[in-house]
Amino acid sequence: MWLVHILKSGEVSVFTDNMKTLQLKVENRKIDVNLMNKELLKTILRVGVEAKGKSLLERLTQLKNIAKELKRDGLTITISHRGCIVLTLGSGANPTFSQLVTRTNAIEINNLSKLMQLVV
Repeated sequence: MWLVHILKSGEVSVFTDNMKTLQLKVENRKIDVNLMNKELLKTILRVGVEAKGKSLLERLTQLKNIAKELKRDGLTITISHRGCIVLTLGSGANPTFSQLVTRTNAIEINNLSKLMQLVV
């Protein structure tokens, strides 16, 4: 979380083999992570998670502690795929149905069908 506190504003694009794979935009205590590659999104959603044999819902539930910490600190991270927001974590989350699944108001599933396509 320290990175969010250090960065004030800016944009970064990451290229792999001359192809854009990731865009980061930081502004006003918010980080937008726009992934251009489906496999990269799967990897990021699994970071720090023992994903082997676990369902999508179990993996999302494990994001709860990170999202709660972000919310407590007034920070937001959005995860997008090619510009379509899939998840919002932290203070910018405004969950409806997803709160029943994750049992927190710090995770919003913005596009469930897209999320399912990307992580399954």
